[in-house]
Amino acid sequence: MPELAEVEVARRNVASWWEGEAAAEVRLLDAKVLKRGSERELEEAMLRPLVAMRRRGKYLWAELEGGHAVMFHFRMTGKITCETTPQPRFARLAWRVNKAGWLTFKDSRRLGHVEVLSPGELERYDALLRMGKEPHDISAAELREAASAGRQLKSALLDQSVVAGVGNIAISELFWRLQLPPEVRCGELSSLQWQALAEEMPRYFDEVIARSMADEIAYMNEAGGENIFEVYGRKGEACPRCEAAIERVKVAGRSTYFCPACQPPVNA
Repeated sequence: MPELAEVEVARRNVASWWEGEAAAEVRLLDAKVLKRGSERELEEAMLRPLVAMRRRGKYLWAELEGGHAVMFHFRMTGKITCETTPQPRFARLAWRVNKAGWLTFKDSRRLGHVEVLSPGELERYDALLRMGKEPHDISAAELREAASAGRQLKSALLDQSVVAGVGNIAISELFWRLQLPPEVRCGELSSLQWQALAEEMPRYFDEVIARSMADEIAYMNEAGGENIFEVYGRKGEACPRCEAAIERVKVAGRSTYFCPACQPPVNA
C-alpha cells in the first residue's frame, strides 16, 4: 500500500505531466472507480486547467480552476501513469493532456477510487481536517503529545490523526534505524528518543522518495517489484547492521520486521 513517499512521487510526476493544462478528453473506463460525483461532473472538472497537484499524508488530489478538485485514492495497487494509449491494462480512468499524452489511473485490484469535489467541498473534507501534521512539520514535543502514552508506538504512528502519511513499511524501517523494539509503548520512550524519531521521519521519507523517483510507482508485490528497504519484507535475511536474522512479528495487527539483536525488548 502506498505511503507518503509513493504518493509524493506520484504528485511530482502528475504535476510535471499535467500542471497548467486542461484535459483535452476524459474517459471513465470503469464506473466502479468513481466513488463520489457523476461522470459528467468528473469530466467538467477535469476539462478545467490544473492549478496544482496536492498531497496530504497518503491523499492526492488535483486542484482545478474554479475551486474544483479530483481526489485520487490509490489503496493497495492504484497508480497514475503516462501512456500512449487510453486503455493500458488495468486502466480505470484516462484523460488526455496535450503535452504528455494519456494519463491513466490504473488499479489491478480495483480497490482504489476517485472522488469529484465541488468548490468548497475540499475545505470540508473530513479526512484532511482530522489529519495530523506531516513528518516534515511535526516537532518532537508535538509528536509526543499527539501519541497517547499508554498506546503502542506503532499503533500511534499508524493513526493518521497523530502524524500524516506514516504506514506499516515506514514503521519497520524507522524502528530498525532507531533500534526500537517493535512492541515499544509511547510511554517507554525517552525525550531523546522522541527527538530522534521526529528527526528521522523526514530524513527517511526524503531518502525513499529519492530512491523511488520513476515514471511509475513500483509496488513490492508486483511482478519484478524491487525491495528497496533495509528490513521490511526480509524475514530470515541478515540484519544490515549486525547480521542477525531478521524476524517478523504482528504488532497492531500488522507485520513488523525487526532485528532481535539490535532491537531487544525494553526490559531485556
